Amino acid sequence: MKIGQRIAYQQAKIILISSFLIGGCSALVQFYMDLNHVRDNLRANVERSIGLYVPNLERAIYNLDSVQTQTIANTLINDPLFYDAQIYDDFGEKIASANVEKKQPRSLQLDEYSFNLLGLPDTFKRTITIKSSEKSDGLLVLKLDKQYVANGLTNRAVTLAVSGLVATFALSLLLFLVFYYVLSKPIQQVSRWVAELDQDHRGLAPPYEKQDELGELVQNVAQIWHKKDLASRQVATLAYFDPLTDLVNRRRFVEQLDKAIGLGVKQHHVGAVMYLDIDRFKTINDSLGHQVGDQLLMTLAQRLKGVMQKTVTVARFGGDEFVVMLPGLSTDEDDAAEKAMSVAAEVASVIAVPVQIGRNLIHCSASIGLTTFPQLDDTSSQVLRRADTAMYRIKAEGRNGYRFFDVTMQQEAQKRWQLEEGLYKAVERNQLEIWIQPQVSNEYVITGAEVLLRWRHPEKGMISPMDFISVAEESGQISAIEEWVLEESLSLLSRWQATNLPSTFRHLSINISPSHFMQADFIQRMLPILERYPVPGINIEFEITENLLINNFKQAIETMQVLQEKGISFSIDDFGTGYSSLRYLNQLPINVLKIDRSFVSGIANLDDDAPIIDVILLMAKKLNLEVIAEGVETQIQHQFLAQRECSLYQGYYFSKPMHHRDFFNLLMQDNGVINTPSDYV
Repeated sequence: MKIGQRIAYQQAKIILISSFLIGGCSALVQFYMDLNHVRDNLRANVERSIGLYVPNLERAIYNLDSVQTQTIANTLINDPLFYDAQIYDDFGEKIASANVEKKQPRSLQLDEYSFNLLGLPDTFKRTITIKSSEKSDGLLVLKLDKQYVANGLTNRAVTLAVSGLVATFALSLLLFLVFYYVLSKPIQQVSRWVAELDQDHRGLAPPYEKQDELGELVQNVAQIWHKKDLASRQVATLAYFDPLTDLVNRRRFVEQLDKAIGLGVKQHHVGAVMYLDIDRFKTINDSLGHQVGDQLLMTLAQRLKGVMQKTVTVARFGGDEFVVMLPGLSTDEDDAAEKAMSVAAEVASVIAVPVQIGRNLIHCSASIGLTTFPQLDDTSSQVLRRADTAMYRIKAEGRNGYRFFDVTMQQEAQKRWQLEEGLYKAVERNQLEIWIQPQVSNEYVITGAEVLLRWRHPEKGMISPMDFISVAEESGQISAIEEWVLEESLSLLSRWQATNLPSTFRHLSINISPSHFMQADFIQRMLPILERYPVPGINIEFEITENLLINNFKQAIETMQVLQEKGISFSIDDFGTGYSSLRYLNQLPINVLKIDRSFVSGIANLDDDAPIIDVILLMAKKLNLEVIAEGVETQIQHQFLAQRECSLYQGYYFSKPMHHRDFFNLLMQDNGVINTPSDYV
């Protein structure tokens, strides 16, 4: 801070100016009063001096005593007030005179000004009364010594000014010292104290404790700063720590990981990051409540911290995801990997210990992905992505395990990401295509068909739904894609009906994914499409999986009943591969069962034993359900199923899936009857 901005400087300046103004005004008043006093004294002295010699002068003039009058004149000029004296008789003749030679004044103009301030005449005349004279009186003429009179006044004024200046300066200095020690210095101390507080120096004693306004200010500042300090700590805690588990959060972990990567590069040390996810945590949270879920996370967090060394950083990234950084495990990457695997095994065993929360004994497991660092041009985001990719690979392989990241995982993840990004553009760029596979009767008549989806990528060519449907489900795009499929399929079917389709063609099957089917607005989104394209005489059939029915039975049956009232029929795809309950099948509005290809592919001879197929066919007959056998590729398989009274088939033996235009041409030739099929090789 500049000195001119300091309170002490401004205070001293104000005090000095104020003191001088007050002192100057006081000096002027004093000077004015002295001026009047001097004027009165001078006038009185002149009158007194004249009065002393008037009687003698009257006698001397009356007697025409020139010697005595001259003596009186000489005596008068001995008074420093006068420098010239002249005496005249009653005839007007000068009878005596005397004067003193005046010294050259130092400042004639100053003396003249000072004398003029007194307001006195420079010449005094006094009439001398001569009693015997009838003509006139005598006259005494005295001239004042202006220099003497002015010097007296000037000296008095200078003395007054100097004494006033000294008094003013002394008073200013005294006031400055008083104000400095009473106000300015405490304010400076308070200012330094606040500056040190701002530098995060805790525990500083207040510099001023008197019970006055400044003391109250210090107390208020201390209280405000205490609250600010608490708030700052809370903000820091929220910024760098997870409020539930008290572990560091993502932001703090990334900062420490960046430092560890830099230190590892510098010191040639290899560390590891462990990314773990609690298996089935959502099920625990949904079934037992969020409070139990939170307590479980806190317990697991404490267990993780308990088995880690002080140099290890444990973080919670959100939800049920924890990340552990193991810095400086070794200078050798293989050795560091072995140590990290050992820690992962310990973590897995710690998490596997049941947790008692209230009356609930909860068993947990974790999927753990690991990676080492630093690698070439490594960053914290790359390290975390590798560990996260490895963790998701473990989850895909069945959970409850740990494994290290390898390059193939990244390649697969990159491929899935490219598929996901490409799917967003596939619909709007007309890259998706409707393909259809016929469903055939024992007489080789096409009675129906299943709608299949293909993606004709401009760079990668034809992409199988086996590659992109799961990606669409995970990314949430499956709903939009399946609604497009439904609209395109119904639009095609509506146009085909206008060309007099064979009467034997009576149903079209469309696959619906579980995630799409269980959405709350599934019915509201599907009905407008169905209403836009009425196809009388042809059943629209939604294919669903049996696991969907088991996992969400109540919602599934309600949705199916509403759609069945609108004319939609349902088939269970891949029947026999899940965990179907006969009671569920009896209650659901199902029309068709589709025997999974895995049961059909094993048929090599007509006398093979296929008890599951026999059970499915018998059960369908009892429940009055139609059966379609999928994956029929040989004549033997066809004959085997026909002997057991299976009526509909789908597979390469009859026809491969084909573009919708080719299917329409096939359907329209020979009234929907296909040529004698041959085994698929």
